[in-house]
Amino acid sequence: MIDAIIALVSTAIVIAAIYGLVYWAHKAQTDRSAIVGIYLLFGLPGGLLTVAGTALTTTTDLAEGPFILASGVAFLVPLFSPFRKLIAKFTPMDPNSPIDLCGLGLTLWVMSFFVISALQSGPADVGGLGDGGLTSSLFWLILNAVTFVAIAYVAVGYRVHRTGQEATRRLGLNIPDLKTVAISVGMVLPCFAVSLVGSALTVAFQPDVVDNLEETMEQLTSGLTNPIGALLIGLSAGIGEEVLFRGAIQPRFGIVIAALFWTSLHIQYDVSFVLLGLFGVGILFGVQRKYFGATSAVITHALYNMLVVSIQIVAT
Repeated sequence: MIDAIIALVSTAIVIAAIYGLVYWAHKAQTDRSAIVGIYLLFGLPGGLLTVAGTALTTTTDLAEGPFILASGVAFLVPLFSPFRKLIAKFTPMDPNSPIDLCGLGLTLWVMSFFVISALQSGPADVGGLGDGGLTSSLFWLILNAVTFVAIAYVAVGYRVHRTGQEATRRLGLNIPDLKTVAISVGMVLPCFAVSLVGSALTVAFQPDVVDNLEETMEQLTSGLTNPIGALLIGLSAGIGEEVLFRGAIQPRFGIVIAALFWTSLHIQYDVSFVLLGLFGVGILFGVQRKYFGATSAVITHALYNMLVVSIQIVAT
């Protein structure tokens, strides 16, 4: 119960902070003083973290050193116009947009957190997800999905410069026609095939991590290895992750960065070829988002996850 309350409060704080940042970044498009505020907001902690991280990394063995250094760099580099222009050459990003500047900084910081954490400590301990059975697991799945969707809406300017309908349209969400549904269902097999390639490469070249991967999957689906659990996992991840990564992030930063960001979220699978397979799946989801809308990616992602969990149920 305490964990749930803490999670709800933390989620509310994160969403409020992102809302405030989006509001300020939107204001900075026409207000020079707001631009200065953004540079101070990212530059001061970025500079301090970079100096502290460099000192810790070079003079001590503290595990926090690399993460502190990476955090500082993540906050600093988007402030430099040449870096933003370089990213803009390969993505739809507007190098002159304060909103894109803030989004890029947060994206780099979160990615560095997941990647460095995995490199330092290995797969994440996720065993608590299903400890309370189906009811507990349902709460966390719904909370994750709602959090991702809320962040996505806030990130695209809901109640700042877009109405709910405009934000939904910006996220690529719509009612799909039969053709889109058929394509979405058909895309499950290519996604599964790509993920199998990553799994096969892991078995062939990284056999020592296979047991860890299997244990992680068991922990992630604990209490959910049943038809209802497969449905819940499919819907929560499909809706939450696709609305955020493909709906909100991809139109600003492109298919590749959105796929990399999404892959880093799954770093609990250890640093293995499985991540390469997931990156490929993320690219396929991104292509769907581009040509058929985010709803198509939601359908495919949900069905893909249901298939993976169903296979695990049958295998056990």
